[in-house]
This record gives sequence, structure tokens and C-alpha cells, in this order.
Amino acid sequence: MKQEITQRFERNIARVKNLVSIYRNQLAGAGQGRRGYQQTDVLRAATVLLHAALEDVLRSLAYWKLPAAQAAVLDQIPIVGGTAMKISLGTLSAHRGKSVDDLIKASTDASLERSNYNNTGEVSSLLLSMGLNTAPLAPYMAQMEEAMKRRHRIVHRADENPNVGRGNHWVASISPLTLDTWIGNTERFVRDVLAQV
Repeated sequence: MKQEITQRFERNIARVKNLVSIYRNQLAGAGQGRRGYQQTDVLRAATVLLHAALEDVLRSLAYWKLPAAQAAVLDQIPIVGGTAMKISLGTLSAHRGKSVDDLIKASTDASLERSNYNNTGEVSSLLLSMGLNTAPLAPYMAQMEEAMKRRHRIVHRADENPNVGRGNHWVASISPLTLDTWIGNTERFVRDVLAQV
């Protein structure tokens, strides 16, 4: 499973890097100065895809590890097909013939289908729920939070610049160097997470 997660992450990161390369080689143009949003939108797409690559790793790890989590973690996950944390015999009757392990796996999987990780607090909580040590991952969190906030602004606000006015464009600027930093940080974070499993 670890190898599969690693390979998928490497493919996804290659896609992100390809978008940055497209910007550098085909859209950046010559000379100094800020490029228009039409050219830099490919960097915004790379930011969104970078977040998706990270979420894929987190969710894949959770599919793998959460079914074996401590009871206190599993207590926070509703039984598949339900929303309540307390389980009645009537609720269980819909799962006759399934093993407890199968029911736990189906419930964690159903919960993960609706999951997303929009900030480093959510990421840390998930990692802790899987029994990982988040202390060695602390150096990555500030840049990860920055990338996540930017992705949120791109996805939910079309990266509109709140500081419009003389010298400011209506779309916030973004650079390939920023993406390089976020990509490197994400690669190191994922490497260190996967080293724990």
C-alpha cells in the first residue's frame, strides 16, 4: 500500500511540476515585470493540483490505517449508512453477516468519502488519529498552511486581490518560485509522513 501511495504521489507531483514548467517555458515570456493573470492561471491550477496531491496521500493513508485506529478515534466515526455515533441493534441489523472488521472498514471508508483537509490543524488531527508523530512534521506546517490558504482563495474567490488600486491588479500575483517552494515543502512533508508508516 505504501508503495502505491508513493507512486501515485510522484505521478501527481510530476503533473504539478509540469504545469510550472509550461508556465516557465511557454507563458512567462522574456523580460522583467508581472505577467497577466491569463498566463499565471496555470500556476493557480498547479496550486490546486498540489493540494489535491497532498489530500490524496492523506486520504489514502487514512483508508489504510484508520480501520485499525484506537477505539477513541473510531468512536468519532459514524457507522456506515448512519450519522449517529451511538449504534442501536436496529442499525446493526442492516449489516447482518458482515464481520466487525468489515463494518469498521466500510464505516471509515464512507466517512473518508466526505473528508477534506483545508488547514494544517485538520492535517495534524488526521495524522494523530492514525498514530503518527506530528512533532517532526512541524517545520513543514507554516508553508503548507500558506499554500492551503492560497488554494482556498483560488478555488473560492477566483484569487481575487483584496488590495485593488493603483499598482495592484484585480487578481493576486503568483510566481513559479512560490510554487517551487510549496512543491518542495510538500515533497519533504510526504516523505517524512511515509517514513512513519
